[in-house]
Amino acid sequence: MNESYEHWFRAGMQLYQDGDLAGALEAYEHALALDPGNPSVLNNLGNVLTDRGDLDAALAMYERARSAGGDNSALLGNIGRTLFLLGEYEEAVEMCNNATMLDPANSIAWYYAATAYYELNRYEEAIDLFHKALDLNQSFALAWNNLGNVHVMRGEYDKAFFHYDKALESDRNLTQAWYNIGALLFASGKYCDSARAFEEVVKINPDDVNALTCLDASQKLCE
Repeated sequence: MNESYEHWFRAGMQLYQDGDLAGALEAYEHALALDPGNPSVLNNLGNVLTDRGDLDAALAMYERARSAGGDNSALLGNIGRTLFLLGEYEEAVEMCNNATMLDPANSIAWYYAATAYYELNRYEEAIDLFHKALDLNQSFALAWNNLGNVHVMRGEYDKAFFHYDKALESDRNLTQAWYNIGALLFASGKYCDSARAFEEVVKINPDDVNALTCLDASQKLCE
């Protein structure tokens, strides 16, 4: 066994990048055993646990990283993201705002603060922060998509279509945007166009039951 902390840390990063979450978890645990208070290891372990859906454990790991001196914008943004995923929207906004105070270029923190505001029905603040994320990254497809969702909730359908299209310019395979376009077209009575949007979802994810159901409904009404 290689007992070098650096070896296991680098191995964890590579395995995580390769999508091997189990392998990354094991490697980071080896690194942590050799350097128990390392905030970078604790943070990266939190990322793995988040991706595995173990959100409470991830949050605990991030808090350990913070206590160990890793109180930086990226870590605070990770805590904010995890709080958002746990449905703790007010707390997520506060943590993400702390992250952007430390680093205004943290587009991920702006995004999760904006999405939390959306969940809190605070649409003006959500719009403002989505634009801050997009000012930093014009290819941020999820931010374009969620900004479209805000405009739907405000009844601004032309703006919603515009932002969904911008999302697809950045990521043609973003099924959320195709689904949202399909739903909006269906609600507008444009059933044939709606069917074409849901067809795109099914091309990308043939097992999407909701998309298949919506596609069938659109096709039946298409004349």
